[in-house]
Amino acid sequence: MTLKFLDKRILITGASNGLGKAAAIAFEKEGARLALAARSEEKLEFLKNSFDKPEKHLLFNLDLLDSINIKKLTNEISKQWGEVDVILHCIGGSFGFNESLINWLDFSKSLKSNIGISSEINRLLVPGMKLQGSGNIIHVSSHVAFEARASIPYNTAKAALSGYIRSLGNELAASGIIVSGILPGAFYGDDNAMFRYQLFKPEEYQEFVKSLPQQRMPTVDEYLPMIFLLSSSESKIMCGSLVSMDGGQSQAFYNHSSKINLKSNMAIEVFQFDRNERKVKNEKRNIYN
Repeated sequence: MTLKFLDKRILITGASNGLGKAAAIAFEKEGARLALAARSEEKLEFLKNSFDKPEKHLLFNLDLLDSINIKKLTNEISKQWGEVDVILHCIGGSFGFNESLINWLDFSKSLKSNIGISSEINRLLVPGMKLQGSGNIIHVSSHVAFEARASIPYNTAKAALSGYIRSLGNELAASGIIVSGILPGAFYGDDNAMFRYQLFKPEEYQEFVKSLPQQRMPTVDEYLPMIFLLSSSESKIMCGSLVSMDGGQSQAFYNHSSKINLKSNMAIEVFQFDRNERKVKNEKRNIYN
């Protein structure tokens, strides 16, 4: 059997849950060498130990909101591998910043989480891609980037990210580097927003699912064929492209939001277990992260 990504060097941020975790599992099965970055050391170790050849892969238990840790990440990857072939940016979300008139300190954290970290990683690793004359960079944005229906910080960050993808894709096209992005709607993945929504508000979650055009919640695995395409050399035509993958949810979600009275521009209350404090915290989270 021919492995699609045999020995390809792939960096995945936000690798411990959701789409990042699913992509890591899928790429590992295709023979890739992985560099996985996330804040949860426990989850990263569990993921690595599930692989057939865990020794092939690099783990980075880092909080990338700290710029020093971004340099640690990219320096160690360059030291171990030289260059990278694929970067998959799954990091992002609202991080609880859902106020309309948000203070600049929190607003800047939202922007850094969704575009700043990724752009800095690109800045440090793209020169190596240019030297080798190839590379693929995939960002996970959101369909709300163009529809402004989530919280103001989240809308703004994803809109900025989408503009960045289009611009950088154009800039790097001549260097053989393919920059693209996907625009998901709500989907179910390990420990992502929909996972928590179902866990803590099952009845409300089921009502939401029934309101969707297909009356079902997309699963994280449905995104993998597109991720594989965008990570391959066959995706040249996709350079600078943003691929909408929301299953027609947009209008269905807007209609449903009025029925269940979601507040604060599509923010919902999610009960999340804090492993450090060993207790459940009630936080407002954007429904799409």
